[in-house]
Amino acid sequence: MISGEESPAKGGRLGSRVLLSVTAVALTLLGIELSVDRFFPVLGQVYQLDPELLHDTIPGSRRIQPMEPSRLGEGDHARVLVEVGGDGFRGDGEQGGQGARRVLVLGDSFVMAENVPLENTFVRLLADDLDRQLGCAIEGINAGRSGYGPDQSLLLLQREIDEVAPDLIVCVLCAHNDVGDLARNKLFRLGGDGALVRCKPRLGARLADEFARRAERASGLGVERLVRFWREAPDRRPVDSVPAGTMDLYLAALAAQSDEFFVRNDLEVVSLFEDVYDADVAIRPLAPGVRMKLALMTEVLRAMVELAAARGVPLHFVVVPSAVDACPGFGIQVDPGRFPDHASGRLVSELVAAVSRAGGRSTDLTAVFENGGAGLWVGGTDIHWNAAGQRAGAAQVSAELLQREEVSERLRPGAAGIPAGIPGGAPGGSR
Repeated sequence: MISGEESPAKGGRLGSRVLLSVTAVALTLLGIELSVDRFFPVLGQVYQLDPELLHDTIPGSRRIQPMEPSRLGEGDHARVLVEVGGDGFRGDGEQGGQGARRVLVLGDSFVMAENVPLENTFVRLLADDLDRQLGCAIEGINAGRSGYGPDQSLLLLQREIDEVAPDLIVCVLCAHNDVGDLARNKLFRLGGDGALVRCKPRLGARLADEFARRAERASGLGVERLVRFWREAPDRRPVDSVPAGTMDLYLAALAAQSDEFFVRNDLEVVSLFEDVYDADVAIRPLAPGVRMKLALMTEVLRAMVELAAARGVPLHFVVVPSAVDACPGFGIQVDPGRFPDHASGRLVSELVAAVSRAGGRSTDLTAVFENGGAGLWVGGTDIHWNAAGQRAGAAQVSAELLQREEVSERLRPGAAGIPAGIPGGAPGGSR
């Protein structure tokens, strides 16, 4: 054999090894891609812009919500898989079944509950408790959307009520920021006769760009998303507290939002998720902007009450206190020395009063969360319930719902269900 030449057999073996190595790498990358999409959908996007609702869920979407490990309690997870079904509601399709009674739950991130596993969410636990108490199958339909105000919940109910055909509607009101949402979302205003008037807001360019960037990140290769996810981990570290002057910034921002909408009639929407504590309601309840928002709130809730009544479906509101007011040691505080007119229970009482004026009934969860202490909240500056809080809220609401005769009569086995002439009634997919 001439020195420096390679035999055909040796060259063939080398080629085979290269091919095997390339194939192994390709299969590994394919495995990572499939695993990221199926089991660990980091940087996934579950929301999209919507011309009527401002934003809505993406049917069939999935994402991973990372949580701070040091703040996890019983039932909490460091990585939460958030799945949206083909119907647009959070769920895995395992609850309910043929003949199940449907409880449609509307609200914001407290209902969507992206910070806890599905089985520990308020909606799932509420349905499970009603199921046990009544001895019948109950399907909890999670129609929560992070960032929603009651105005968006009203529009979503109008869109979905006949398709879902619920036996009971529960609407969760978040005292922390729901009043302010009405000025930020710009979906409704009051006419000269005090009636609700639908507005046509436009989404700002910054919002469109933000959602486009999110969609691009969600569509990247699994390996790229994994690398980016771990690199961005330091940026996701929780904030324990905010500076003392933050409350002044909240008041200034809320005043500007009210002026922009109610006075200047500016219909550009610039924020969907960046909600702040409704400090103006809690501190300056007689301010003109506050009174206008509360009057608008009453009419939004009244429209929801009237829609449910027209379909013959019981409706129940749940008022959730703000962590600022109910969570000991929360990272956002109101200095009583600087703001002596602040009342910690005012946000809840104003919403309860608005429900009453609208002709509805409500459950006030203040006592549950004040008595439960900090152990029912995520902590730091995160305003949400943890898994323990989800359980506590669901237990209280279930107990009060069962005290309403029309609710227990509607849900119990053998009840008539949807009145004649109302579309729906046959169960669909579980949420």
